[in-house]
Amino acid sequence: MRISRLQLAAAVVSLLTLITALVTAGLPAPSYTAGFAPHLVTAGAALAGAVFALVPRPAPLGWAAAVLLLWSAGGVVLDGFRAFFAVTGIPAGDFATVDWPGMAGRALALAATGLVGALILRRTRVPGGPWLGYTAFALGFVYPTAKLYWSFGGEFLRPAVYAEGFPYGELVMLVVGAAGSLALVQGWGRRLPRRLVLAGGWTGAAMLATMGSMSVFGTLAQLLGVTDGPVPLGDASAVIMVSVVYGSWLLFGLAVGGATLAFQRG
Repeated sequence: MRISRLQLAAAVVSLLTLITALVTAGLPAPSYTAGFAPHLVTAGAALAGAVFALVPRPAPLGWAAAVLLLWSAGGVVLDGFRAFFAVTGIPAGDFATVDWPGMAGRALALAATGLVGALILRRTRVPGGPWLGYTAFALGFVYPTAKLYWSFGGEFLRPAVYAEGFPYGELVMLVVGAAGSLALVQGWGRRLPRRLVLAGGWTGAAMLATMGSMSVFGTLAQLLGVTDGPVPLGDASAVIMVSVVYGSWLLFGLAVGGATLAFQRG
């Protein structure tokens, strides 16, 4: 059986993810990593990804590996922001603390997710029509709208401790996400540089899906007693808020990824 370059890359990166997860399993980690995927989950997902890469049957093994690797990559965006402040020296207090070994593992898990996902998606039919892009457009409003509502004093599902001001950053992200989603499905997007649209789509999908998986899977794991996490389980509104509001990031990322794949194949 001939192994393609994509298969080989997926197997190698998955094995590197496995080794990193095993090596860093006993190291102390900062408190911000509470609720992140356990090392055992990452190791199991990476092993499954390597096996699927070399023997791409059955497909359910690949899907399971990709999903768990995505959870394992959750938090890499947060690592990146913290690393920025740590490297530049811009005062940020505890936000400049970085779990460097964990960050390396999560970055590898993200790369493995993409490579294993590429093996799966090359045999997967993407739904036709522009509905994925318009779904992404709609989902992009959930989180910024909630932050805007809370900033004006709204109480529904508002976190118990909320001291943030007007959500300027979230509204900028809304504009960027909305424009990017529409560029994937409307005619004017085809007139933009193709590589720019694809780079923006896949980057956005990766950032949103990893952040969303961190919140959704982390909360589920906490509810099941698999991990400790920051969500106060005794506060029903907090659990709902994380599941619905932050969970929109995961759906947003998946919708952007599907729309980007359709754009790429179009």
